[in-house]
Formats: sequence, structure tokens, C-alpha cells
Amino acid sequence: MEIKTINDFKKNIKNIESLVLIYGQEKAIINETINLIYNLIDQFREINISIYDGENITIDSIINACETTPFMSNRKIVHIKNAQHIFLNNSISNELSKYINTLSNNTILLFSCYTDIDKSNNLYKAIRNKGMIVEYKKLKGLDLQNYIFNYLSLHNKSITKSNLLYLTSELSAGSENIDLELNKLIDFLGEKRVVEKDDIDSIVTKSIENNVFKLIDFILNKDVDNAIRTYKNMIFLGEEEIMILYMIFRNFKIMYLLKVYFNNYDEVIKKYNIKDFALKNYLRFLKNYSLDEIVYAIKRCYLYDIKIKTGDLQSENGVENLIIELCA
Repeated sequence: MEIKTINDFKKNIKNIESLVLIYGQEKAIINETINLIYNLIDQFREINISIYDGENITIDSIINACETTPFMSNRKIVHIKNAQHIFLNNSISNELSKYINTLSNNTILLFSCYTDIDKSNNLYKAIRNKGMIVEYKKLKGLDLQNYIFNYLSLHNKSITKSNLLYLTSELSAGSENIDLELNKLIDFLGEKRVVEKDDIDSIVTKSIENNVFKLIDFILNKDVDNAIRTYKNMIFLGEEEIMILYMIFRNFKIMYLLKVYFNNYDEVIKKYNIKDFALKNYLRFLKNYSLDEIVYAIKRCYLYDIKIKTGDLQSENGVENLIIELCA
């Protein structure tokens, strides 16, 4: 059985027999799913749930743990964290792929990791045939909107569709960051039930992508004060200067490609994974930027990148000088 969403997992949790693999990029959802499996053990959990690190465990240790009888319970869990190391070790994964065919029904052998897994691996195929595979890909689009909407609803908060789209575009990537920001928003609202745009602007930490869009917007409008203020705020929030420079360059590069291939930019959208809200921003920018201005900005980004990397300029001052120059 293969599962892609936590809602589907909840519907099928009773179907868990003795083998589960949970993996993907959504750390918070993976952790929530693991806790749901832990909750299947209702007695002496400290004895009947054994947790091991896949980076340094041996095949004998795994088998011995699985062979132990549950203590005053119908089932026990043997959980291998960082399981990507197991799948990368051909010797262990091949032996396990054979062993799991003899696994007792009173043991749940649980593998988990926050990375992708090679689906051609023998152990992966064996788990797919005998047990349950749960893959949580990075949330995006409608799935991300539904996740946010359901999370807010769970905490008795409501949000309009337009504000949901806005909140989705403002949040940083990764469900762990999203949960953190949503909890901040929920705490900020207090007894207030409806999420409004002002609430989002007041408390939610903007993603680097959105901050760069705002930065370029200020550059476009030659608003040097707000451009520098946005840049300084990004540094305060922990963004590295060289990453901000790269994002400025990347956005101008995408604008260049969209400008050149304006009548057929589907390939550009696909190659750079441009989201709908981002495309709207780019198209808005293009109405006010000539091709020559975009090329000039790209060349200046290249120049300042070289100056910073060769030590001619300190990174924070270098990027600030670039922003001032582009605003001129």
C-alpha cells in the first residue's frame, strides 16, 4: 500500500500490519505520522517502542529487536530513524528484504527519514509488497492551501479564499516552518476567529522569495530607502547576503527569459518551477522593465558577485551598494 497524504494515512492506520516506511521532505507531517503510529501502543510504551539510528545500527540489532516479545501488549514498535542509511547499505537492505517476510504480526518495523528513497532498492520493493509506504512530498499548490486551511480550522480559525492564497504565498517552504508560522498567527489572533490580511502582515515571517519580490519592487520604483530597509530586515531574519544577491540575480534572469520568450514561456516556468503568484509578479515587473535594464541588472549582479567572492568588497556592503546602484 502506498499513501501520499496524512488524511489518507489516518483513514488507513488500522490497516497497518507489521511494516511501514515513512519518508519525504515534510518533516513536521512525518513526525505527526510517527506519533500516530506510536499511539497504537497503549501500554508500557517505554518498553514496547524501541528507537534506533539507521546510521550505525547492524542487521543483527534490528533482527534481535524485532524478535523480542511485546511486554503486556499485543504489539510493539521497532523504529529505525535516519533510515536512508539502511537503504544505501546494500548488504543490510538485501538481508532485511529477505527477513521481513518472516516478521511477526506482533511487531511493527517502522522506517523513517526526511529524504527521498531510491524506489529501485530491493528493501523498498519488499516493503511496498508486504507493508505500507507513506511518502510526503513537499507541499505546494492546492495541497499546501488545504493543509493551511485545515490547520487553522483545527484551531477554530477561519480565513477567506483570497487571504488563504495570500498567506500561502507569504509562508516559508517546509511544513515545519509553516506550522511554526501558523502557531504564531494563531497565538497572535487570540480569541479572534477570522484571519485577516493585516494579521498576516503583522506576524508571519515572509519567505525569502517574497521579500526579494518586494525588494525588486522597490528597486523598480527607485525607492532606495525601502529597498535598503527590506534588505536589512532580511539580514536580521537570518538570510545570508550572498544568498540575497543570488536571489536578486535569479529573479532578473527569470525576467530576462520571460521577456525574450514572452510568447512561449512555458518551458521557463517549468524549468524554474515558477508558481502562479510569482509569475504574476514577474509579468507585472516586465511591464516596467526594458530588456536593456534587465541585462544591465544581471551584469551588475555578476560584477558584485565577483567583487565579493574575490574579497574586494565585504558581502553586506557589496549587496547594499548593488541595490543602491540599481535604484539610481
